[in-house]
Amino acid sequence: MIVFISGGVRSGKSRVAEQCAQRLADEGDRLHYIATAKKTDEEMAERIRHHQLQREKGRWKTWEQPHTLREIVSFFHTCDVVLLDCLTNLWANEMFQDEQWQIEEKMQKRAQNVYRDILDLASRTKGLVIVSNELFNGGVPSDAGTYLYMKGLGWLHQQIVAVSSVAIVMQYGIPIVKKGERPCGTEPFLPCNF
Repeated sequence: MIVFISGGVRSGKSRVAEQCAQRLADEGDRLHYIATAKKTDEEMAERIRHHQLQREKGRWKTWEQPHTLREIVSFFHTCDVVLLDCLTNLWANEMFQDEQWQIEEKMQKRAQNVYRDILDLASRTKGLVIVSNELFNGGVPSDAGTYLYMKGLGWLHQQIVAVSSVAIVMQYGIPIVKKGERPCGTEPFLPCNF
């Protein structure tokens, strides 16, 4: 099962994703958190610390994997529920790892590789919850890097949502289900529970 959660910055995506992953995991299942952020500045370092403290309260095993998801995919099994937070960072790290980001065909191949790795991860696990940001409200960007980044992320969003059991958009801390009805276990998804 794939649950895809997107929304604006600080819309509550990570909080809802963590709760969803915990509800998907039965007592004997293992919870894994794939963190994709790099410490690029003090604000990002603080956000990473905040998320780490939140995970310490639960039974999470954290994987710091800012890129090359395929390197860890084989470590997961059907008793694992995995939270990938977030696709936005993972794609940026994959895309801008070298100067080839300027070659659109190369970026298409990288996006396909990220998608393949996500499908592989989902096929090995009990559940995969993916967090990503919505970046598509400001029109078409004028610089090539931002345009190719948004084009690749948009393609990834479409592919992942197409195969997801549930797709949720967070707005103002409220999860709005866009696809599916029961994202976590067999209980109906009730935003008031969050």
